[in-house]
Amino acid sequence: MAPSKRAIARDITYSHSATSRSGRAMIRLIENSTGRLNLIRRADGYQDEVAAGRDFWSVIVERYGLSLDVVGGTLDNIPRTGPLILIANHPYGILDGMMMGHILSVMRGDFRILANSVFNRAEELNRVLLPISFDQTREALAQNIETRRTALGYLAQGGAIGIFPGGTVSTAAKPFSRPMDPRWRSFTARMVAKSGATVVPLYFDGHTSRLFQLASHMHNTLRLGLLIKEFRKRVDTPVRVVVGEPLGRDALNPLARDSKQMMDFLRKATYDLNPNPVKYFDLGYEFEERHR
Repeated sequence: MAPSKRAIARDITYSHSATSRSGRAMIRLIENSTGRLNLIRRADGYQDEVAAGRDFWSVIVERYGLSLDVVGGTLDNIPRTGPLILIANHPYGILDGMMMGHILSVMRGDFRILANSVFNRAEELNRVLLPISFDQTREALAQNIETRRTALGYLAQGGAIGIFPGGTVSTAAKPFSRPMDPRWRSFTARMVAKSGATVVPLYFDGHTSRLFQLASHMHNTLRLGLLIKEFRKRVDTPVRVVVGEPLGRDALNPLARDSKQMMDFLRKATYDLNPNPVKYFDLGYEFEERHR
């Protein structure tokens, strides 16, 4: 396999998030059987385009035939200068993160995205990803404190940061109910409160397949193994998104002392953008807590 393909092969996988060797092998087997190899072929050689001066996010979105379909609001709602936190629901996984990166690249150029530490892999991503962990360990807590410090310093310099406050792909509380984000983590509330940043909510329209939802209630390894399949199904399609109005400090500052109220407010502001209204307070499956 060519060097560029080996690099991509390493990065396009969820196998490194498994806790055992057998789990990693099973995830890789499922991924290779459900579209991962095709994704590798489509990405091969992207480094050459980036080295020639093209933007990484534009190249990778183009390679996978993705396009942004803004079905509500406008990208102009995203301030081009000043401290900014872009928040969004997380219905798909890789797709959402890729499109958030693309949006921030277009609107801001320089930016960061807070993401689960298992994604801190590819060289191009290492430059923009700030790792967070939902493990209940001393090491994870130390990492999150350092990430928050870095993020607040970046925002203080007028930077832009994207975050998925749910922390994991939207999953139905019951196998045949509507997929929703789990409880939004207070990590985001503290960052919003301390940064003085403008917040803009994004709503990504859609959800994963019923097969994925059922698998998520059966086994952690099966869920992780099918995430690549979910992404593969959505290449060469438009990604529907609604861009909300900026939330200024007049609305956010009164909530700064109460993380729960802050997160309820931000979650409502995001889910209210849904073209087909849902009850924002309906919580999805608490996947991270059930499978630690």
